[in-house]
Amino acid sequence: LLIKGDFLNQGDEVRAGVPQSLHSIPVGAPMNRLGLARWLMDRENPLTARVTANRMWSRLFGAGLVETEEDFGTQGEPPSHPGLLDWLAIEFRDSHGWSQKKLLKTIVMSATYRQSSRVNRQLLNRDPRNRLLGRGARFRLDAEMIRDQALAVSGLLSRNLYGPPVMPPQP
Repeated sequence: LLIKGDFLNQGDEVRAGVPQSLHSIPVGAPMNRLGLARWLMDRENPLTARVTANRMWSRLFGAGLVETEEDFGTQGEPPSHPGLLDWLAIEFRDSHGWSQKKLLKTIVMSATYRQSSRVNRQLLNRDPRNRLLGRGARFRLDAEMIRDQALAVSGLLSRNLYGPPVMPPQP
């Protein structure tokens, strides 16, 4: 451990592991990146599925069920709908087999996503930030996503990767 990042001021040796407040590395897993990957995807670790489900929700609704998407844990905001977040995470992990496509379909086929984004005065006064999900998201897709979808559907989206760079003329 380098105290304050100073290589001349060394502290105790740090060993591989996970925080004690979380579940331990699976038995027999190596103490390296493969062991960490197995720990992340372990059934005893709900965090990976919850974070993924929250991020997917955030992309579709503009805000996640846990608003502090970058600080998902004890320091961040609690989920607005913890039961829904847990259900989405379990569906994603168990029923959908970690398929993001199936999770996305589950969310967009829900009545919550398909409801109107119109706002009435009473609902706006009661829930101005729509944390109760009483209306649909005002903005659903970024302009780039709409463009890419239109190009993909029309067959005009180029799937070539790693080609020569395109340098537009610079005035």
